[in-house]
Amino acid sequence: MAVEEVPRGSETILLVEPDPETRKLAAFMLAKQGYTVLEARNAAEAFQHYQERGWEVDLLLTELMSEVNGPELARVLEAKDPRLRVVYISDTDNRQLMRRTAARTKVVLVRRPFTMRLLADKVRQVLGGQQRRRAVAAGA
Repeated sequence: MAVEEVPRGSETILLVEPDPETRKLAAFMLAKQGYTVLEARNAAEAFQHYQERGWEVDLLLTELMSEVNGPELARVLEAKDPRLRVVYISDTDNRQLMRRTAARTKVVLVRRPFTMRLLADKVRQVLGGQQRRRAVAAGA
């Protein structure tokens, strides 16, 4: 039986997760798949990372429902960079909140508990064939 490989990448992901265990686990999973991961506990840390390295950030991976306010954070960062992609993490499948969020942006959700395979699949789904902007920006 052939073992299917977990999707890999080389993009930079801004991971915003208030729970330290979940943040460390997701960062480990993504780094193991080749991604550069910038970790933040909250929106303030996320903004700091983005101000320092914004042009390098390809994807925002953030909480859907928490003190982080992932949809608002995504809205502000997408206004600065419309190419930014977003994946939300959630404990629940709150359809009403998803519909409100989807009105502003396409919503891709990773539900807890997640496996490396599920997380990697969702990240690759959103990034698709998008090339790493760092290489594009550095060569421009």
